[in-house]
Amino acid sequence: MVYHYKLETLLRVRRNFEEQGMQKLAHEIYVLAEHRKYLGDIQRQRLELVDSLAVYKRGAMRAAMLSFYVESVDQKDRQIAVQRNAIAAQENTVEQARMALLEMVKARKIVERLKEKDFIAYTREELRHRQNEDDEQAVIRFKQKGLSGLGAGVDA
Repeated sequence: MVYHYKLETLLRVRRNFEEQGMQKLAHEIYVLAEHRKYLGDIQRQRLELVDSLAVYKRGAMRAAMLSFYVESVDQKDRQIAVQRNAIAAQENTVEQARMALLEMVKARKIVERLKEKDFIAYTREELRHRQNEDDEQAVIRFKQKGLSGLGAGVDA
């Protein structure tokens, strides 16, 4: 008899959910990395603006040009603040995806443990069944030997 787990479909569904959870977590981690990369780019651009401003300050600079640089640096500071907020929000999203994946893994492992217990019970039952068959065969052989031995002794 071939072993068939009654909840195999449920186990397959749980594995699929776990796979989807892994993909979602990987995507969210990728998005977080992109946010951090963009923050680095903004910070680098801000530093370049500050360095350019320092170079222009050495010489004569018009008020309009100074105002342009100051406004640009302020804009980069606002972008940095917004990007840091986006990173914080994305970190929360990554943590939520990680926790959801953890729950999916737990759910799958529960079903797998049930499958292992069911398989152990199945193998024990198979072993008991085969032992009973072997015992019946031994009894039949013993009876056949006993009857043939009795019959030979009576004839002689």
